[in-house]
Amino acid sequence: MTILGTAFGMVFYLLQVVSGESGYAQNGDLEDAELDDYSFSCYSQLEVNGSHHSLTCAFDDPDINSTNLELEICGALLEINCLNFSKLQEVYYIKTKKFLLIGDSEICVKLGEKSITCKKMNIVKIVKPEAPFNVSVIYREGANDFVVTFNTSHLQKKYVKNLMHDVAYRQEKDENNWMHVNLSGTKLTLLQRKLQDDAMYEIKVRSIPYSSDYFEGFWSEWSPSYHFRTPETKRAGLSLLYGPVSQITRRLLNNCVRNQER
Repeated sequence: MTILGTAFGMVFYLLQVVSGESGYAQNGDLEDAELDDYSFSCYSQLEVNGSHHSLTCAFDDPDINSTNLELEICGALLEINCLNFSKLQEVYYIKTKKFLLIGDSEICVKLGEKSITCKKMNIVKIVKPEAPFNVSVIYREGANDFVVTFNTSHLQKKYVKNLMHDVAYRQEKDENNWMHVNLSGTKLTLLQRKLQDDAMYEIKVRSIPYSSDYFEGFWSEWSPSYHFRTPETKRAGLSLLYGPVSQITRRLLNNCVRNQER
């Protein structure tokens, strides 16, 4: 009887151990998630496809294990309370017509039905414009300058029309020596005398919403770079050579006139 009781006791103990380990495993993902830092950042792009707006979010820590994590946005939506993000590799993405563009929304990181962390955001305050394109540089020989032009899709948009552009240019051999010019238009003039003669230059543009406007946000991606070469100016020796020649020519003409008068 003692042996049988001991056997039942061991079985009962093992069942408790297995049950305890199983219960810990079920809650382990959630407990581990609460210990990790699941901070994230988002940006919006308005009118990316007609009247559709997009919202893109990503975790600040690129090494975070986001396999079972979802993102959800609630509030400031049309005809619906909440929307779930689609996951594209390490990025969470929504494209919809449902953004109200007025008031704050709440974006939450979720594991199953539980929210791990949430953040309030206003879609119109986290706008990232689309990158400029068609950068071009034309040299005007008579004016001794370069006319820089570029295009932006925001000229045809209803929202986020007011942008500040950052034009960055450098001599190609100077990798980190960028010069910057800020402007609200899409045309810039660079004086030839401020650039190196007979040198290759790289130029690119990015944009950001005006801080004084209703829309605020972040710098766009850089446009594709445009490369151009400055002309070689006349050497000093050539101007010295042409100077005396013109004087000799004038003297010969004066002599001819005097001979005719005689």
